[in-house]
Amino acid sequence: MLDAVAERWWAATPRTRLLLGLLLVIVVLAAGVGHLAATPYGHPTTVLVAAHDLHPGQRLEAQDLRRRTVPADLVPDGALEAAQGVLASALPAGAIATDRHLGEGGWAAGLADGRAAVAVPSERLPALTAGTRVQLVAADHDGRGVVLGSDAVVLASELEEVWFAVDANDAVAITAAGQAGALAVVVLPP
Repeated sequence: MLDAVAERWWAATPRTRLLLGLLLVIVVLAAGVGHLAATPYGHPTTVLVAAHDLHPGQRLEAQDLRRRTVPADLVPDGALEAAQGVLASALPAGAIATDRHLGEGGWAAGLADGRAAVAVPSERLPALTAGTRVQLVAADHDGRGVVLGSDAVVLASELEEVWFAVDANDAVAITAAGQAGALAVVVLPP
């Protein structure tokens, strides 16, 4: 059989051999490009990702999101198709924007029932990062420490304030102590 193919090859005109050779090269290149484009995680899909760090309560604008191509299997459910809505939770730069990031309640929209978000001036607080668990402490009239929030979580640490998720019943006392400059934190293990 191989001899028959070789005889036909050499019997063909030089122009026909050239065209068949070019066709073979094109087929091999197309197969290689197709193989490179395919990933084990699915075909490429375009999603919207945060162009910069976005904060809860921020209304999404076109310049806040940019398009990026990722494999389809890595796209989370509810990926946004347009920049619309208000963020209920933080969206770090490069993260895929989903409908779970949205909500009209700002910080509070992403909190569990019975929790509240409070802002405390950061001038007297240590540097804290989002996700850090802390106790919020103030001094009573006798100078003794009183725990105002036993399981607070840092939501965000901004230039002038730190946002905490606290028990809703403790929110007023924590806010008042923070505004009076009488609030301290005890960092808890994760």
